[in-house]
Amino acid sequence: MKRKGFDEGQLLELIASGSVRECKVARHGDRWAVYVRLGGPGASWLAVRSQREAVRTWASLDTLERFTSGAGIRSFAVES
Repeated sequence: MKRKGFDEGQLLELIASGSVRECKVARHGDRWAVYVRLGGPGASWLAVRSQREAVRTWASLDTLERFTSGAGIRSFAVES
């Protein structure tokens, strides 16, 4: 089965182990979502998920930045 994303707990474990290679933030409708890549340039982008939704979203970049900073993500690219 192909993985579609990670919940917050899994993401924190991956960050702590150094497995996350890249991170980007992109629009998801009128909100923002976080995507991570674990492998090299050919690897798929995987969404951060919530318990209720396939993609966890944030209303503003400010709140998303607080989440990423708290999770240990040092930098991310923004796609609008």
